[in-house]
Formats: sequence, structure tokens, C-alpha cells
Amino acid sequence: MDSIFNTKSMDRDVIKWEDYLASFTPWQNKSGVWFKREDYFAPLGYSGPNGSKMRQLIWYVNRFKEGKSHIVTGASIQSPQLSMSAIVGSHYGLKNRQVVYSKPHTVLTHDNPKIAAGFGAVFEYANGPYNPIIQKRVADLTQDNSLVVEYGITVPHKRYPQEDVQKFHEVGAHQVNNMPDEVERLIMPAGSCNSLTSVVLGLSRNPNNLKELFTIAIGPDKRDWMAERLDIMGVNYRNLPFKWKHYSLHSNKYASYSQKFTGEVHEDITFHPTYEAKMWRWLRETNSLDFDDSTGFWIVGSAADTKVIEPFYTETSNDH
Repeated sequence: MDSIFNTKSMDRDVIKWEDYLASFTPWQNKSGVWFKREDYFAPLGYSGPNGSKMRQLIWYVNRFKEGKSHIVTGASIQSPQLSMSAIVGSHYGLKNRQVVYSKPHTVLTHDNPKIAAGFGAVFEYANGPYNPIIQKRVADLTQDNSLVVEYGITVPHKRYPQEDVQKFHEVGAHQVNNMPDEVERLIMPAGSCNSLTSVVLGLSRNPNNLKELFTIAIGPDKRDWMAERLDIMGVNYRNLPFKWKHYSLHSNKYASYSQKFTGEVHEDITFHPTYEAKMWRWLRETNSLDFDDSTGFWIVGSAADTKVIEPFYTETSNDH
């Protein structure tokens, strides 16, 4: 099994990706540690675009696509937001306009813009590398028929109704419900914290036998942001039915967000170089990982392989 999708196609006459939003990704025990395989949420097969963010993006586009002709989004050229937005947009017949900070002659040397271009994305160029500059350009390009994929693939809780924020996180919260009874300690990355917020929402209702959530930040601290979101969904993060322990690789200078740790594997799992790989190496180096059946490790997603995705370029029939 390399994906929970039984058919791999871009064509909505063949498969509708939103039909799989509630499907469970599996847990696997590898040498005494349980792994939640969100990287198996992969519409185009393993090592295609995958993971919790892919699920939430499909939900978002499916919910807000009516009356829209194209997606507008902006992100770092390293961000999978670019490739995912183009791929999901193409599945729904939406064109794609993407704001990046790059030069036209070098943009396609980076994997995510290269994949996005393969699905018809057209690039607009920001005049600075900072996210506020990129998002200002996104705002300038937005029209009534534009569907904006927000930075970080999220639904901002200060601009969207509570119902939309709740439903956005429900698709991820559901995934805690097949957690093995043996798992008493869950280790999970904290990046943008959209996936983490969903999991905490789910665990606040159904902790099963969980005693401790151990989150490891690979970027700036987003816990205050999380607390605001959880609060509007009726969850007090200070009164959860389990302990919450947190450590930051970013603020403790172990690794910056942009660093990539390649070659981190465990049996047949290759960890994402920006996210889980940093955690895995740090856990091993500090002896912070208990190799027993009571430990779970939540894999949010894996890096996409352009060779896996390229065969699907020709399925994209939109006139970009």
C-alpha cells in the first residue's frame, strides 16, 4: 500500500479527491514505534503531493471553488504550497497564478515551481523576498473570480467565520480516531501548526490512552496562534486531557527552518528533510525517543518526487 487512493488520476470523471477526505491513513509499527502515515494521503501515489496539507487544501478548494476561475497564491519557491495549489487547482479545472520571489530564468530550477508549471501555473514576480511583499502582490492580483490559497494553506480565523475554521480543522481532527490503544506518547512536528491544531482538536475529544503530546517546533513559535484558533473552536489548550510538552529546534538553534536534513530514514520511511528529518535526528542524538509500543510519531507528509508527478502533466487539460 502506497496510498489510500485506489485510483491515481487527475480526471474528475475518474476520481473525485474530496471523496477521500474522511478516509483514514494507517498507523504502522516499525521496530517498536508507531507511525501515523499521513504521507499515504497521496492522490497521485506515494511521493506525489501528499499529507495533511494536501487534505486541507482539497477541502478548501472544494468548499470555495464556486464562481472561481483561477487560484491566486504566493509563497517561497521552496514551499510545497506552490506545487499543491497547481495540482489541486488543475483537478478542479482552475487555472493558477502564483507569486514568487525569483528570476524568470531560474524559477524552474526549483522543484515546487517546476511541478507547478507542469500543471499550467503562471508566475508573477515579487520585488522582494519577504512574505508581506509576496502577499501584497497576491492581494493586488485578486479579483472577484479569484480563489486565494492563503499563505501556509490555512483559513485565517480573524477573517473567516468560525464555521469555516472549524470545518477546515475537522478533516484533520478525524484522523486521531484510529490511533492505536498502545500509544501513550505522541510526537508531532510544529511548523505552520495547521495540522497540529487539527490533531489537538481531535485529541481534546478523543485522547484514547494518550498521556503526553510532545511537539517539536521546526520554525517560529505558533502556540499563541494555535491557542486563539482552539479557543474559537471551544478548546482550552491549558486544560487538555493529556500533558503537552514542547521543544523548539528553531529557537534553540539546532536547525533553522530553511535547513534540510537529507538521508534520515527508518526502515522504509524516508523523512521529509525540512520537517520530520530534523526531529528524527534530534530525537536520536538526544536519546529522547523511546523505542517501544507506547510511542507514536505523526508523519505529516513526505517530500514530493518530480519523477512521480511528471506523468500526470499530460492529464491536465486546462488551457493555461
